[in-house]
Amino acid sequence: MMVIERTSIVAYVNELLRIHDYSDSSTNGLQVEGSELVNKIITSVSASVELFEKAVAAQAQMIIVHHGILWEKESRVVKGGLKKRLEILLANQMNLLAYHLPLDGHEELGNNAVAAGALHLRDLQRFADVGWMGNITPVPFDQFLDQVKGLYQSEPLTFAYGPHRVERVGICSGGAQRSIVEAIDRGLDVYVTGECSEATMHLAQEGGIHFIAAGHYATERPGIQALGTHLQKKFDLQVEYIDVPNPI
Repeated sequence: MMVIERTSIVAYVNELLRIHDYSDSSTNGLQVEGSELVNKIITSVSASVELFEKAVAAQAQMIIVHHGILWEKESRVVKGGLKKRLEILLANQMNLLAYHLPLDGHEELGNNAVAAGALHLRDLQRFADVGWMGNITPVPFDQFLDQVKGLYQSEPLTFAYGPHRVERVGICSGGAQRSIVEAIDRGLDVYVTGECSEATMHLAQEGGIHFIAAGHYATERPGIQALGTHLQKKFDLQVEYIDVPNPI
């Protein structure tokens, strides 16, 4: 396996995911600087002490996540969980990279693009800024729901108020439940996202649409896994995905 400079990996992923095309609440790209040389990368959905400890045990020099530790509206005071996370990273010269909206929206490696491919959507159009909508071969809703369960390996919260057979599908990972309004306006039969709000059930019922909340965490695994596979092939590095399950 190769040893690659940190700066080369960061520059490549930043350009690949076009981080400057997005206005985001997350700092995208390098969040914490560590070792200059990298021969093993850990990928995962979200930053946590548990993940960082596992990355150290795996003898990695870089962690790449979807949800990092630097967010626009969060406190800049280094205490509590943030202090614990930084202590682990700095003590072990661990690089931390995060890609939020750029990893939702990418046309090939994004959470929603990977899901759209797995669910066989065609005639794709942009939906909810970073999501996708398209058509599938018409199938009973229960059959489509089984496909979603298989893709995300989760038990979704479902409001089944749409037609018996479904064809027009929208996907937007994570906490995009408010985009159900756009899904209704654009005539979709099914909307798949990660989370649900109190108002969602009545919106689905009154809009005559199927709503599937498959889990914020579950719907945001595909992109980071696809990115890891891509980087392994690109740089001939060791890349390991670490699952730190979250029921939300």
